[in-house]
Amino acid sequence: MTYMLSGECVMFLLCHETENPIMVWKKMIGNKDPAEAKKADPQSLRATYGTSIIKNEFHGSDDPFSANKERDIFKFPIPQKIPDFKFDKMLVSLETLFKFLYPPNLEHSNALERLDIFAIYGPCVNYHSVDQCLCRECAIIGKEHLEGVRESLIATEQTKLGIKIRPQPTTATKTQLPQRVQLPPIRLLKEEDIKQVYQQLCEKCQFHCNGYTHLQGGRNMQHITTDQELNTLAKEMNKQEILELLYSEKGNAANVMIETIDLNEPNHYTKEMIELLFQELETDYYNRFKFYHLQNVILEDRRIRMNAWMSILINKPIHRFKNPKLVCKVPPEMRKNPESIHYTINRILPLNQTYKKKDITKMPLDFPPNIADKEKLNPNEEKLALLKKLHRDTHHMVEIQDAKKVVSNGVYLLRKYNDGRNGDWDNYSSLKGMNRGSYVNYEEKKKKEKL
Repeated sequence: MTYMLSGECVMFLLCHETENPIMVWKKMIGNKDPAEAKKADPQSLRATYGTSIIKNEFHGSDDPFSANKERDIFKFPIPQKIPDFKFDKMLVSLETLFKFLYPPNLEHSNALERLDIFAIYGPCVNYHSVDQCLCRECAIIGKEHLEGVRESLIATEQTKLGIKIRPQPTTATKTQLPQRVQLPPIRLLKEEDIKQVYQQLCEKCQFHCNGYTHLQGGRNMQHITTDQELNTLAKEMNKQEILELLYSEKGNAANVMIETIDLNEPNHYTKEMIELLFQELETDYYNRFKFYHLQNVILEDRRIRMNAWMSILINKPIHRFKNPKLVCKVPPEMRKNPESIHYTINRILPLNQTYKKKDITKMPLDFPPNIADKEKLNPNEEKLALLKKLHRDTHHMVEIQDAKKVVSNGVYLLRKYNDGRNGDWDNYSSLKGMNRGSYVNYEEKKKKEKL
């Protein structure tokens, strides 16, 4: 980039009462041609910093009205510094959230149950335990690093409290006073720690650090919740909430009904629906959401999902479930503000019942249409299209007889999918019109093996 427009600035100029401040300002800037400015007034700004008429480094307005007009015409950009990236557990990106909802070790994870746990007990963090997440060799590396971090924290606290690092002996037996700063062992590697030891980890542990996020718990938040703990926690949450709703509808019969209900919440949301759920929330420069905003949205959506679940269990229309947030009379702006305690969602149905897939407006060029799908065919293409259409839904039915004979004389009902021309199944038997017992090339293959 050779040059760029800078932001506007306001000059505070002190002049004598007999002088015209605009004329003084114009004189300070100098002639619009830098070559003429260097000859007329070498000390002017354009003479010092100017290069050409097109690239005028300085421009001055005659009055405030002209300044406003020129600001609208030129649209001077106001340069802003890119904010420094800082790790903050209360700022969550969609990538971090999806790592928690869809971990690589689970093929079919219940994303809705994990989403509710994230909102109630979250946020999820990219912290990893040296006891649960890493292999033996990498755990030793992580523990050594965390021990150094712990010692530095103790030294920092001792400095703040005015305690010497080496305590002095108190009696003739030279027994030392115990340190007043005692920190528990640190078992979790945070983002800053992982960044320092990442190159020393094995490939498997690096994949774990890149593909997983966890939920903290336990004493001093030094425990990583496992998948089994999350499943148990989700069932307890669902049981408690369903039981409260059943009490309001069925009374004491709720204790009997809860024993026969499957407590696994129906998982109907996809990644696209979850992204749609958060599309109206604001993000920072690095596309991270505030956890409090996500929490309010998820809890409100959970209320709608639980009402839909209850309507199926007790056969009650979903529109008869009332929204408790509408009891208080507050301005509509507060109901739409995710930072407010009165935030609510107006829809009644869950997203899976209102979500519509986007229409495909563009046909990819990598997949041309099949000849059988063309609207109009040439004479030489009609037979080829007919064969392809017949091939789509054509099956050759055979009769199985003589069950006592060798299995090779019948038809293998279970076979490898598309095992090719060298497989045991003759893919062209229907075209050849063979009789029973010839659909499996067992005897020919056996003769070749003997030879």
